[in-house]
Amino acid sequence: MIQFQNYPIEMFVLLFLILLSYLDFKHKEFPAVLTSGALFLVAITKYHNIEFGLLAFILAWFLMEFDFFQGVADLKVITMMGFFISSIGLFLIFAMLVVIFGTTYKILMVKVVKMKETDEIAFVPILFVVYITLNIVRYLT
Repeated sequence: MIQFQNYPIEMFVLLFLILLSYLDFKHKEFPAVLTSGALFLVAITKYHNIEFGLLAFILAWFLMEFDFFQGVADLKVITMMGFFISSIGLFLIFAMLVVIFGTTYKILMVKVVKMKETDEIAFVPILFVVYITLNIVRYLT
């Protein structure tokens, strides 16, 4: 069920991810104040889901340590998305979506676009797709 009291913050994150996806595709960089500010705003408004925010941070840190993505911005965005999770089952779905979509995207970029594995690959667009998919799953459950 959609919770309408969260609608403004969810729309903010949706628009924010669209903006970051564009910047990540075109320029491969964006100001850290954007991601830090958005993470702070989401953490303040969704403080009751702090445990899932922390779990998402740990997941993102492990993925970054294993070179799944590069950059602290991706870590902040994954952590920010964790604050929207309200159950352990939904967190497991979130983790699987990040890993499956991210792996598929990385393979496609390396094989189809002929990028090197060491090149910076824009990861925020995948997180945008994960966010949309996660909201669909939340709506259906």
